[in-house]
Amino acid sequence: MPLIKAFADQGEDLELIWLAGFVEDPEKGWQVRATTRGIDSDNVVTHLLPIGLLSVLPLGKCYSGGDPTSLALHGDVVQFHIPNVADGEEVTAECIPPDIFPIKRRTRKVQRLLRYRVNGVEVLVPIIELIRGLFVHNKTMANALMYSSGLMELCRPELPAFHSDLHLHFTDRMPVKILNRTFVAEFAWTAVHPDARRSWDSVATLSKGQSYVTFLPPSLLNSIWTVRWVREGNTALVLEILHLTGKRHPCDILRYSHPSMHGVVSFHPKSMRRDDGDSNEPPPVRIVRDYVVDDHAVGSRTDTYQSTLPVLTKPSTFDREIGITKVAEAPTREPPSAADGEGDESGSGQGKPPPGIVVRRRVRVAASVGEELPGATLPPIEFDLLERANPEYLGELEPLIGALHLMAEMLPNVRIAMSLCALKHGRAVSVAGHHRRPCLIVLLRQPNQPPLVLMDVDHTGGISLSSLALRYTRSLPFREMEEHIKALLDGMVDSHGRWDGGLANSLADVCECVRLPRVMRHRERMDQKVYWKTWAMRLAERFGLDTSKP
Repeated sequence: MPLIKAFADQGEDLELIWLAGFVEDPEKGWQVRATTRGIDSDNVVTHLLPIGLLSVLPLGKCYSGGDPTSLALHGDVVQFHIPNVADGEEVTAECIPPDIFPIKRRTRKVQRLLRYRVNGVEVLVPIIELIRGLFVHNKTMANALMYSSGLMELCRPELPAFHSDLHLHFTDRMPVKILNRTFVAEFAWTAVHPDARRSWDSVATLSKGQSYVTFLPPSLLNSIWTVRWVREGNTALVLEILHLTGKRHPCDILRYSHPSMHGVVSFHPKSMRRDDGDSNEPPPVRIVRDYVVDDHAVGSRTDTYQSTLPVLTKPSTFDREIGITKVAEAPTREPPSAADGEGDESGSGQGKPPPGIVVRRRVRVAASVGEELPGATLPPIEFDLLERANPEYLGELEPLIGALHLMAEMLPNVRIAMSLCALKHGRAVSVAGHHRRPCLIVLLRQPNQPPLVLMDVDHTGGISLSSLALRYTRSLPFREMEEHIKALLDGMVDSHGRWDGGLANSLADVCECVRLPRVMRHRERMDQKVYWKTWAMRLAERFGLDTSKP
């Protein structure tokens, strides 16, 4: 993930609490007003950031040293149904209850939300967050958002209509490294589906010259949303859209090409003979780049092959599966002959290098997510789409999520926030059926107490793994806690589904790792709300949480 310099300069962990609209700078182009709250100081600061960062700015996200973390201070993961997304009622931010989320009244100003009524709950969705979830999958799409010709500069125009066979001809302005099946399907829906294209175009048309962001939401029928929200009584504020359904492909067959996608004739050079004798050469050094996004930069260089950083995506579910095919344009060169010197055993740099030690050295590289402009000096970076825990598949985690919702109602003094992550690849325990196995991460905080983290891995398939609680002895930066969680989960995968006791003991100076066996394991009672409430009370007692009224 990119490190955001403006957030790092604050000198403390931050929580993103509001996006207060877009503003156009004559030199830097379009920017987004991002308001943060210092977790320790409670200081509220509004930053002007490049709009290219919009895809990695969900509300409630915490940043440690400018680095985004996967932990959140606020929000429960819930799922609900919306009959038609286009039917949302546009309201101002004044409708947000004052205590539902730490947004200062002066910070909200005049931003717009869509209001839906779901099972007696008034659901408020910030329009910027819905635009992020529908269209803004990376830096390139964010930078095109506020320009009427933005999409046409990325891809040869196609008539917005249904096509039996659609071929997208991307231009050099589209970074080739982000072109995969997921993104191409999303781009085709945005650019070619008539309703989606009308919605995309309306963002710039209706928001330019305004102090707020608005648009015409597309007609997504019977849409199932998985979100992270905060709720007070019968009102809920959506902080982040994790997944939604209802999009329809604008074609039966989808093909795509790019000027850099040439049909290259492959060849296999002769491998080099290796010198098996002793070598005094130092081990090779692998440079690991930490990209720092400079918010003061004026644009970025143009580079079709720009570096991509993996970030968690917000995948959509379409109405059906279609064929999506990459099309190469033409061969560009023939296989080299022996006369060219390639494949010569006496050459240098060819063949597989001998195995050995690789030294990793981390360096910080200033980069830009701004618009590509002539004369700009900083290199561009793009955000790639990385698979996250599928919010549509919770496996056997759903009852525990329900119990934690009840716990949040029972314990008003305890702040409970949930996140979902997927186990890393590599072992049988990493998957559950056809899905990456999800893990629920719960952060529990109460006033003047160190944080508590609960981790529970989906038990689909009968894996017998206890839940794990991390009782911290003092408050730590979010980045450190996230590193502990990742190390424990990766160690569990490497140990074939068993917690690594040695790794847990190595954290003893900052936290106590407590195993909780058999948490909500009676499968025949999983759907019983009484069972959920019993476990909510049991966990509150086990953790010693404050049950008094605020």
